[in-house]
Amino acid sequence: MKKAKTITMLMVLVMSLGFVTPLFATNWLDSQAIFPYDKNLSLASDITSALTAISPAAFAFAAPASDWVGIGLTYAPTYLASYGMRTLLKGSITRERPYQLPGNDTLQPEDTTDFGHSFPSGHTLLAFSSAAYTQTVFSLYYPDSPYKGVVTATTWALAATTAVLRVASGNHFITDVLAGAAIGSVMGFSGPYLSHLLFKDKEGSPTLFIGPTVGMQIRL
Repeated sequence: MKKAKTITMLMVLVMSLGFVTPLFATNWLDSQAIFPYDKNLSLASDITSALTAISPAAFAFAAPASDWVGIGLTYAPTYLASYGMRTLLKGSITRERPYQLPGNDTLQPEDTTDFGHSFPSGHTLLAFSSAAYTQTVFSLYYPDSPYKGVVTATTWALAATTAVLRVASGNHFITDVLAGAAIGSVMGFSGPYLSHLLFKDKEGSPTLFIGPTVGMQIRL
């Protein structure tokens, strides 16, 4: 319970910082890396973010077939919750993107629907959520898997690359991606970890989801 409270407090702190940070638009840190819009780098960040999002597919090799459905049914809520947080924050906070700044607005994407929604970086939030989820599930359920090292390292590398590309492409400020990485990591970790804490001791409970290792249980 103490660990659960710590995670909850950390999430509240990160989210609180998320609402404060945009007030300091073009602060010293952000001013160190303001780039013009680059369509190719933006597309590359779409690809790396998507690859990170499907990283849990690696459990098809690391986990027994009986666990596949359970993993899918625990990953889906984690990803959807992360997407919901991303949407909530972007809808609540108005912050111009770097390519909207005077003097840096020569090149801009044709689609203007994302203008003014720079904080936080949604690509980064979702990528780090997937990376944290993948490592947490490996650590909790498959710590001895030969795939653990290469899959987690690759997933985190893709997430980090996504964050760098979002800044380099002119889509985001540094604080946008830092906030996205922090929020995504907390959500990606807390989903499987809290489920593990809630159901790990219920040995006599019938399994709700397919799979003896991953899934929720209900005590009758």
